[in-house]
Amino acid sequence: MIPPLNYLRPENLEVALSFLADESLRPHFIIAGGTDLILELRKGNIPPDSFLVDISFLRELRMLDLKNGELQIGALVTHQEISNSDLVRTFAPLLSRACGEVGTPQVRARGTIGGNIAHASPAADSIPPLLLHDAVLKLRTRDSRRSVPLSSFLKGAYSTDLKEGELIERINISPLKGFNFGFERLIFRERVGIPRLIVCVALKISQAIEEARISVGATTPVAFRVKRVEDFLKGKFPSNKIFQEASRIASQEMLEISGKRWSTPYKKPVLEALLRRALNTASRLARDE
Repeated sequence: MIPPLNYLRPENLEVALSFLADESLRPHFIIAGGTDLILELRKGNIPPDSFLVDISFLRELRMLDLKNGELQIGALVTHQEISNSDLVRTFAPLLSRACGEVGTPQVRARGTIGGNIAHASPAADSIPPLLLHDAVLKLRTRDSRRSVPLSSFLKGAYSTDLKEGELIERINISPLKGFNFGFERLIFRERVGIPRLIVCVALKISQAIEEARISVGATTPVAFRVKRVEDFLKGKFPSNKIFQEASRIASQEMLEISGKRWSTPYKKPVLEALLRRALNTASRLARDE
């Protein structure tokens, strides 16, 4: 049962930030799409008489544009809007793909990219592709603004660097020019399940690999760039043998971060297989099933 709450609907961003800065309006919780927060309310994880600040109507947070060479995505842009955007498909194809895989059509229509990031689930679909682009978050309070790399913003499972009275205004990402991409996502239930593994790959290749970017989600408390594999692949010629070794290195790094867990015998070989597939796709090699 959802407890009684104090509902606040600010008319614009400035009013919303004033609400968030007001110490008399605490504890407060921001609701945008509500796809995560409503579940917490039903579980009884939100204290009664909390203040619910509804920002879903704020047009200032719904921008989606290419400015100064960067793709700027407002915090309230939905997964469906990102998936359907020709701009995102062109300049961040894996983000478009990942957002198109989120939950159900109803969740994609309501859930926002800002909420997906702020909730900081280890299995958040949008985070691995954003990490490929070195995404930067633009954060605001009533009195200040700051820019924080997404990789620094995420502190742990469901834990972020978001300060009291602060919200995500937008996400800035730089397009990856001259890269080929690979994407793999594993779920337990077809189409509607929470991902068990997400692998994103971007490779820039002439003959050898000039640059590799690899991110993995849903395997560790925080999605991460697999820097050791990126360094290993640089300067090497694409081959199944090289990709097999790269996948082994990635699974070893996963173990070093998370330790050996009950799911390790399953996740280790699956991560290796999915990363090989994504690398093969990005390099245009024959897919090794």
